[in-house]
Amino acid sequence: MKIQDKTVVACNFKLYDQDNNLIDSSDNEGPLMYLHGMGELLPGLEVALSGHEVGDKFEVPLSADDAFGDIDERLIDVVPRSSFPGIDVIEVGMRFETEMEDGSVVLVRVIDVDDKTVTVDGNHELAGRDIRFDLEVIEVRQATETELQHGHAHGADGHCHG
Repeated sequence: MKIQDKTVVACNFKLYDQDNNLIDSSDNEGPLMYLHGMGELLPGLEVALSGHEVGDKFEVPLSADDAFGDIDERLIDVVPRSSFPGIDVIEVGMRFETEMEDGSVVLVRVIDVDDKTVTVDGNHELAGRDIRFDLEVIEVRQATETELQHGHAHGADGHCHG
């Protein structure tokens, strides 16, 4: 069966940055499983998977524009340390959720810290970088009615919405 809309796909993967550093892999997280055609993946990745079938192994290079976009300087902010009440130790790489003026919640990463200020970045950590996926398709099947109703793939043990 070929990958097409309304199929559930499982892939082993390795994700590399533009410097060929391994960022993530199915060795750590288990296979990537998704419902094709629902926009769960980066658009360029989903397009590249279309038409493949079990056993196919291939690379998908994505430019920064097609992956996580360019760095948006508006998402980088220097805030006073006092904005982190109750947190005594703040280090580069820590992540925090912050509420924006419009009520949306954004995940930010600490990129610099000194005695008085903390610099946070709301961009995806791979923003501005080209990436490459090495993929192996290990399963393709028709989605169940429940998966189509929920809009995502369910694992072998089913899936419970709490």
